[in-house]
Amino acid sequence: MAGTLVKDVTTKKEDYSDLLALVDAKALPFTSAVNKSSAATNPRFDWTADAYAAPGTDGYVDGLDVTDFDDEFANRGKLYNYVQIFQRAPKVSTLTQEASDMPGAANPIQAATAKALVEIKRDMECTFLSSNDAQVDTGAVPYKSCGLGLWISTGGPTVASVPSNQRPASAQVITTATASLDEVVDMQGILRAIFDAVGMVSSEYMLLAGSILRARITEMTRTDTESTAAAVRVRTFNGPLAEQTITSTTTVFRGDFGSFTVTPSSWIGFSSGSPDTDRGYLLDMSKLRLRYNQRPDVTPLPNLGGGDRRLVRAIAGLQCDTPKGMGKFQP
Repeated sequence: MAGTLVKDVTTKKEDYSDLLALVDAKALPFTSAVNKSSAATNPRFDWTADAYAAPGTDGYVDGLDVTDFDDEFANRGKLYNYVQIFQRAPKVSTLTQEASDMPGAANPIQAATAKALVEIKRDMECTFLSSNDAQVDTGAVPYKSCGLGLWISTGGPTVASVPSNQRPASAQVITTATASLDEVVDMQGILRAIFDAVGMVSSEYMLLAGSILRARITEMTRTDTESTAAAVRVRTFNGPLAEQTITSTTTVFRGDFGSFTVTPSSWIGFSSGSPDTDRGYLLDMSKLRLRYNQRPDVTPLPNLGGGDRRLVRAIAGLQCDTPKGMGKFQP
């Protein structure tokens, strides 16, 4: 019996949903939380850091005239960094814009521009959480802004140099393998090292942590590591479990020398297309600021016949007032 079967129809229209799924929607915790400061007036922007002289216990003989004087600015040092241009340039052809029906993009150039705005913010997050050194524009290479991975280091960056009295001490940089991190030795230890360096106990620290480090912090804070015997995991729940919900996370770590909130990052130590998931930056956010010359902005470019074009651009540099009061986990 003759008939038309759907499997034999070659002119069926494709059925695309207008719902567009984006599977990569990672947060940008650093650029969202960091202070935004005044614009730099040059590609290189400088600032000053100071330190008190070491205290003395000597007395002074009564009646003697003063012959020796102190230079109260002897410990001052100059720090600097560079701004960086962040740029994306979406373009869609004339037919793409005028004679196509793209799923999830009723107006293709608008959809492309919206996506580029998100991408440029991700570029900035990666840059400021990287171990990039600063770079000077030569006409062949662009200006680059130094990332936190080098600011928080005992040697400091090479181009954007840091005076030795403003660098973290070696105890503020934890190189222990993530799986071997200890709550007392490493977590309490890094807070103690920062206290010894700056003499302050703070509850305003933020620990930006890669996914492996983030999970390890929760794991170590629910295991007894003080005993020499094999650690035994004991799960204790306060309150009824009527809703069958178990919470297993450490969001705030409080130690003898301060506390910090733990914030996961998908971009920390980003290099060669992937983050360093073992890395963590213990940040005093009051000592960090983003120097914007141009916040992410869209400029329409002339259509020269090939299609609609847009320039999405931001100009900014990272200022780390002093790295001395910060720490890092980097095995």
